[in-house]
Amino acid sequence: MALSSSTLCHQNLTKPYFVSFHKQPHILSHLQFQTPPKTLTLDPKFTITGGCKLSGHVPISGSKNSALSILAATLCCSGTSKLHGVPNLSDTRTMASILRSLGAEIEACNGEMWVNADGVGSVEPCPEDIGKIRGGFFVIGPLLARFGEAVVALPGGCDIGTRPVDLYIRGLRALGAIVELG
Repeated sequence: MALSSSTLCHQNLTKPYFVSFHKQPHILSHLQFQTPPKTLTLDPKFTITGGCKLSGHVPISGSKNSALSILAATLCCSGTSKLHGVPNLSDTRTMASILRSLGAEIEACNGEMWVNADGVGSVEPCPEDIGKIRGGFFVIGPLLARFGEAVVALPGGCDIGTRPVDLYIRGLRALGAIVELG
């Protein structure tokens, strides 16, 4: 099956589709860069011009999209990961449910979340939860890294327009994953 926006866009599906991912043996150990990867350096200083010295503390609230990525990344860790500044939103609660469906133990309190992924043994997260959020696809990479396979429903999310997953699929294939749609 060829990949296109229409075949991979959640809004156009008439039945639940699953995508199966398998890591090709030894392909990742043979990746080499022809040129060194470029690094991005951000200048971390601010220049303030004025007559008064500025000082203080500004609390920064957590970002939903960052939290979803970091929560998925805890699948690669042994032991307990403690996350600070996790916003209490339906998407972060759904991601926690996805991780639990894989076998992770999760506790959350006052913007902090503890994730213990030692008990993760499944490669197939709850399809209903994956279908609720776009970030559900973020578990594929960690599952491939840990188990060499992942069976994941196509992601859902809000209806803010067509958002195909072709880029995810192409990226995973470029890293050596075998992708089967079915």
